[in-house]
Amino acid sequence: MKLSVLVIDDEQTVLRTFRLRLSEWGYEVFLASDGPSGLEILSKANIQVVLSDLRMPGMSGQEVIKRIVTDYPNVKVVAITGYATVETTVEVMKSGAYDFIVKPLNFEQVRMTLNRVEEQTRLQEENLTLINRVQALSQDASERYRYDNLIGKSKRMKAVFSQIETVAPLETTVLIYGETGTGKELTARAIHHNSKRKSGPMVTVDCGTLSETLLEAELFGFEKGAFTGAQARKQGLFEQAHGGTIFLDEVSNASQMVQQKLLRLIQEKSFQRVGGRESIKSDTRIIAASNKPLLDLVRNNQFRQDLYYRLNVVNIVLPPLRQRGEDILLLARYMLNHHAKVLDRKPIKISPSACRQLETHSWPGNVRELFYVIERSIIMTPGDTIEQFFLDDNINIAESDHEKPVSLTPSLPEQVAMLERTYLETALRRYHGRILSVVKRSGLNPRTLNRKMKRYNLNKGDFK
Repeated sequence: MKLSVLVIDDEQTVLRTFRLRLSEWGYEVFLASDGPSGLEILSKANIQVVLSDLRMPGMSGQEVIKRIVTDYPNVKVVAITGYATVETTVEVMKSGAYDFIVKPLNFEQVRMTLNRVEEQTRLQEENLTLINRVQALSQDASERYRYDNLIGKSKRMKAVFSQIETVAPLETTVLIYGETGTGKELTARAIHHNSKRKSGPMVTVDCGTLSETLLEAELFGFEKGAFTGAQARKQGLFEQAHGGTIFLDEVSNASQMVQQKLLRLIQEKSFQRVGGRESIKSDTRIIAASNKPLLDLVRNNQFRQDLYYRLNVVNIVLPPLRQRGEDILLLARYMLNHHAKVLDRKPIKISPSACRQLETHSWPGNVRELFYVIERSIIMTPGDTIEQFFLDDNINIAESDHEKPVSLTPSLPEQVAMLERTYLETALRRYHGRILSVVKRSGLNPRTLNRKMKRYNLNKGDFK
């Protein structure tokens, strides 16, 4: 779904223009003509982004931003100003704003900013969901991540297990290759939990979601005053992973500058914080992963050859799910049992025709896609057996997240609304109109759920 956006500005023409443009782009729009009104809307509605003018009568935009950053830390704030100076920009960013837009308004810039926020929000939610799912798979992480507890009986996976068993006790760097959704982080954790460092920390960073400057600061830390907003020294992830393991996911996305610092760290076993001169010893094992062949990037001068050889001491290639035919039903049954427990359902079965559908599908999203399809099929199945037509619908939805062409009619907002209505109807039917159960399952807050039920003319009494 698109984001909910609150615009705070004392000029009515600006508010009307924002309502028109943002609605055209599919965003849910809220408007406020001053700071207090905007804060009141924030307290009641599920807002993800606030666009706030800086110069307003009464409560200033900077006061509004500080209040939002303090009271609603997950909300991204974009400042709007017609008086852009270096001092103003620095002050706004120090107060916690995500970005700023200069008047007169360039709506292409507005759209690009909202797209960045939307992508970052999606990645954060996806990462949190995946972390919660992985944690829920077992009460004992040390058992869950042992190589012999990774799920798979195919020859390809048995070979992976053998590699993990061989490499885990060593101190060497490891490079994991695999398509998105094949389980690269799970493999890294299996190596860590079977290594001599298993009692130490395991730290993960996705190199593809952070800018060059932010990734450098996250990995190596920074000194006070290293850049604007660096008000105190901060330890980087390499310091936090001391005595343990750091997992560099999608390392192919690291910039040349970050690659150079990684190479120096591996060679010298030490590094410096951003803005610092002190050499800090590093006792951290590095496991890296990529969904792209790094050697091809080396040949195209997109990845340092010397760093490639340092990382690629041992490489593990994870097979895509389409090459693990023997594992598909094994994984599906495991996921069925897991989801049934989480959703407090009786044991769920899969019909023979549905099993054949699972085994013949190409699974472009790999194990992650299978996890999603099984979860959604359980939610949508009223009885105790998943039939093929339930899988067909949910596989089609999952495929639309990959390379399957998407119909442009009806419009995107209309398609989103249809899917949202179907989801809410299914949830209300499943929980017999019990609002608290639907709230817990959907992740919506009660006010948002109530608003959406009114929009789609859904009455909880019709589902009891």
